[in-house]
Amino acid sequence: MNNPVIKTNALSYYYSAQEKTLSEINLQVERGSIYGFLGPNGSGKTTTLSLILGLLDSPDGSIEIFGQHLHSNRIGVLKKIGSLIESPSLYAHLTAKENLNVYRAVYGASKARVEEVLHIVGLGDTGKKTVKKFSLGMKQRLSIALALLPDPELLILDEPSNGLDPAGIIELRELIKRLNREHGMTIVISSHLLGEVEKMVSHVGIILKGKMLFQGTLSDLQSFQRKGARLLINTSDNEKAFELLRDHQPEKAEENVSIAFHDLQQVANITRILTQHALDVYLVCPQKNDLEQLFIDLTSSQS
Repeated sequence: MNNPVIKTNALSYYYSAQEKTLSEINLQVERGSIYGFLGPNGSGKTTTLSLILGLLDSPDGSIEIFGQHLHSNRIGVLKKIGSLIESPSLYAHLTAKENLNVYRAVYGASKARVEEVLHIVGLGDTGKKTVKKFSLGMKQRLSIALALLPDPELLILDEPSNGLDPAGIIELRELIKRLNREHGMTIVISSHLLGEVEKMVSHVGIILKGKMLFQGTLSDLQSFQRKGARLLINTSDNEKAFELLRDHQPEKAEENVSIAFHDLQQVANITRILTQHALDVYLVCPQKNDLEQLFIDLTSSQS
């Protein structure tokens, strides 16, 4: 990658002498990208992001941000970063604007910047409505507004969709895409929800038990997913279908037949074989890899 905004080299971390939380993480986030950092709870996502933000000390390996070593240029680097790692303290009895004004001096932001970020996150018309009357989605957007006060070049969000309802998740997704598209912001977003992250990111990193299993573009990930995708088939005679599809290395999956799935032409060929042998086809259903299955496949490929 050219001029990555974030580059870690063999980043490792121990919470104790006996407990190695991260093992040689080589993370690269390209400028202008939306980078999805994926992994189940406890996989090391938050620890990695906390190290990148200087919230944890004494890692092994190196961290470069904007081409500078974090620990020798910490203050200058962090001024260019906005982050939401844990929910910030919002004052329930204050309005959105009043909450931002509490933090404005900390970030050296102007009153005009407060108005600007409220507009960016869609809270510009909340007026005198206090935060205790906000929906969870509105509170999350206000938290992101806080992260945007310093007008950052890099935005880091740790599991921002946690607890949101479908409408809140859609609002958040559109906000992230707009920040990237209209404001040129590089964004790192961690999540355990592959299906949601796929709808907004350009690049993906997958971490499991403190180790990076995959890193690349979204199209690279989708190519890997297709390799492990399965096609579920149910017919009037599944035993016969199993024999007819021997060349496709079929497997029995409860009441269905399962085969490796590559493309739509393969689906057409299989359906033709079955109907030509007088079988009624009740179900032909592509099953993409979900995140859990991806972890299994990636772990198997590394063993």
